[in-house]
Order: sequence, then structure tokens, then C-alpha cells
Amino acid sequence: MTMPSLISNYKNKAIDAQFKRVYSNMYNAMKMIESRDGTFPQCFYTYGKGSLDEQKFSQCIDFYEKITKEMHVIKICKGNAYNDGCIPKYQGVNTLKEYEGSASITGCAGYTQNKILNSNWAYVFNDGSILFTYDAVSNNYNNWSGVFAIDVNGKKPPNKWGYDVFSFAFEEKKPGIIQMTPNCSLIEKGGRTSSNILTNVSK
Repeated sequence: MTMPSLISNYKNKAIDAQFKRVYSNMYNAMKMIESRDGTFPQCFYTYGKGSLDEQKFSQCIDFYEKITKEMHVIKICKGNAYNDGCIPKYQGVNTLKEYEGSASITGCAGYTQNKILNSNWAYVFNDGSILFTYDAVSNNYNNWSGVFAIDVNGKKPPNKWGYDVFSFAFEEKKPGIIQMTPNCSLIEKGGRTSSNILTNVSK
């Protein structure tokens, strides 16, 4: 194995370990909320008769308040996340120049660079990791803020999609069974899919 390959392997393993920690924290927070409240806030995808039930996003404010509290949030930016110091300067779906393979996506307008930096909400946790939302959070479920991205090592570089930044949503797979699934996964050249890192964590 060449030296560049060894370095890449080492970096991937480090990111996998950091993601596993963040994923575990989110999973434990979900279980704590469900145990205490008897239910999970309406901020997840669910499909019935082949179409999306939009009303499942009607409690996203409640969702983010509860899950971030359980995960020990130390800073919240409800808009202006870049200028207010919650996030580094991420690329958006409209500013990425090079995608990995055929990973270029259409839609996902909630991840334009302007929205990420200036309107989407962001949360910084005590371990340095960052969660930022797909769109500004509100009780108006048309905002689709049930989708979110995680920067597993926070402001430390590279701060790139598919490297240390991965996008997910909570999805109701079966009635009452909610899982974190890849959604609107931007991948910069050389990066990995959200599905790939989720599979690695599950091994």
C-alpha cells in the first residue's frame, strides 16, 4: 500500500470513529426523549401510499430543542451561523465545483451556500461536533427542516462534504421505528457517501 493510501486510510478511520461517537450520542438522545415523553417529536420522514406525509415535520422546533439539549449543546445560531461563529465556511449545493463521480445532485435547495451560512440553524456540541439544518427551523413543515448535516469534527479541517460533513434525515421505517438515513448527500470530489460511513459505523 502506498503512503498516500495509508494516510487516506488513517484519516478515514479517524473520521469513522468521530462519526460513531456523534451517531451514538444522537441515538442515545433519541431513546432518552422517547423514554421520557413516550413519543418522538414530529420531525421525520414517513411515507404513506407512495407519498410524503408533510405533517410529520410539524414539530421540528421541539425536536431540535430536545435532542440538542440531550447532546449537550454549548452554542446555538438561529441564522447567521457563519458570521456568529457556529460554523466554518461550507460549500453549498450551488457552489460545489467538483463532485465525486456522478454524485452531483439536483434540488436540495435548503443546502445552498447562502442558506447554510446565513439562515439555517446550527448547533455546536461540547465535543466540538456541529449539526446544521437543511433549512431554517420553524413549525411550518414546508421548510423541510427534518433534514440536517453533521460535521463530525467541527471546525477542524477539511470541512468538506463527504469527508467530515454528512447529511441525514430521520425516517419512520415502520410505525414507531425511526432511523437516521442518508438524505440530500452532497459529496465533494474524493469524498464518501453518507451511506458508506453509516455502513462502516454499523460493522
